[in-house]
Amino acid sequence: MGIQDFFEYNNNAAGGNGQIATNLLEKNITDYGTEVICDRAIADFRDGLKPAQRRIMKAASDLHAFWDKRTVKSARIVGDTMGRYHPHGDVGIYSSLVTMANAEYPAIHGEGNFGSLTDGAAAPRYTEAKISPIGMKMLECECITEEVPNYTGEFKEPVVISTRVPYFFVNSCDGIAVGLSCSIPSHNLKEVVEALKTVVKKGDKATVKDIMKYIKGPDYKYGGKILSAPEEMVPLYKTGVGKVKYECDYTIKPERKAFLVTITGYCPGFQPSTFIDKMIKYMKEKKDTILYVNDSSTKTEPCKLEVMVKSKEVFEELVHKELICSEAYRYYAIKRTKSTDPEKDIDTEVITDSPLNLMKQWIEWRKSEETKVCQGEREQTAERKQKAQWRLLASKNLKTIVKALETEDPIDYLTKNLVGLKDDPRALEGAKYICDQKVIALRKVDQAETEKNIADLNKHIEELDYDIAHIDQVVVRELDKLKPFFKERTLKVKEDA
Repeated sequence: MGIQDFFEYNNNAAGGNGQIATNLLEKNITDYGTEVICDRAIADFRDGLKPAQRRIMKAASDLHAFWDKRTVKSARIVGDTMGRYHPHGDVGIYSSLVTMANAEYPAIHGEGNFGSLTDGAAAPRYTEAKISPIGMKMLECECITEEVPNYTGEFKEPVVISTRVPYFFVNSCDGIAVGLSCSIPSHNLKEVVEALKTVVKKGDKATVKDIMKYIKGPDYKYGGKILSAPEEMVPLYKTGVGKVKYECDYTIKPERKAFLVTITGYCPGFQPSTFIDKMIKYMKEKKDTILYVNDSSTKTEPCKLEVMVKSKEVFEELVHKELICSEAYRYYAIKRTKSTDPEKDIDTEVITDSPLNLMKQWIEWRKSEETKVCQGEREQTAERKQKAQWRLLASKNLKTIVKALETEDPIDYLTKNLVGLKDDPRALEGAKYICDQKVIALRKVDQAETEKNIADLNKHIEELDYDIAHIDQVVVRELDKLKPFFKERTLKVKEDA
């Protein structure tokens, strides 16, 4: 029975007066769907993290599980995540932790058995984790983020974490919500950064062709190659919905009266266990076709399957087709912002868009956040400069300061008699600051050093003013800080195959 059929049934069963129940059901379904989309399934377009992933990073940060520190029991990270931020069960949280540790560019560094392509991870009590080097670099930015109360109201959690590149662009993101699914492939970090820099430079004039100049297609750390031609992937990057065809890496060579097929790279969608089961089935049902199959994978060689076939014809008929996979992708993301509604903590908007437009939106958000950071730092620098100037002024007029302190109202005396302060628009604030300083400390002020410090602060203010006026360059500069983590793509494209 469909939803609409249920509504009709509900009305008929209630003699045509079932509208109250219908409205209640519609509201509950909508609320549930929104909850699943917002709180579990879909990543935020700004940091590229799902809520569980973001809360894991927050919990790890709270525990000071940083790269230069010792690892923390995974069970502790899971427990703190569940207890403080994510009340949805420890199994799902640990699964997210393992996924982040096994990603193409892992934000979590795991120690212990975090699983393989064929085996699951050990229990969280047996493994340890901390934030990885690239996780530290991606989350190193000091952009201002909104925080909201957690589910108990006891702690604060970030609406979004500042990242130098959206996490889901470099690490795959899959999620199933109510009436909505998300499937974003992983991409090469170097290609994504270069594409983002191009979009920053060209702005609204950037096209799909511009980003595909750098992004050759999805990338996958276990190898394989893309069979789809570049023009066949245009719809994916133009609309955010499309398919890509892959093939595993393999070699075939004569072996006595047979042929040995060695699979050395697993493309997206390829399941080694499923493949082995099919080969065993063929061995039983079709005699003298598949002679044997063996999983020779090791920790140093995670992708290695061996299949002995009777002939090349058998390989083409039974084996080769299993090495070709097609994956459908759909780019969905959400935008979570602090709500202006006093009854709600967060407002959520679902974004269905192309990778290009997601990049454009991310860059606009990134520029606004970097502007806030620069402005905040400028205000702090200007304040330090102002106080240094007041200390310098006081050190040069110690007699006036001492005389002021002997009066009934030293602040008023300084605002009227201290040369260099009485014409200052912040004279009253400056007088209060000087009066709070100890005379002995003012006598010890190194005037030459203070003047040099003021000059350095002035220079820094000028640099910040330049950054605010050229915020695009700041975004590019932050992206370039990810260069130490660049690597060549593993998944070969058709033109390289």
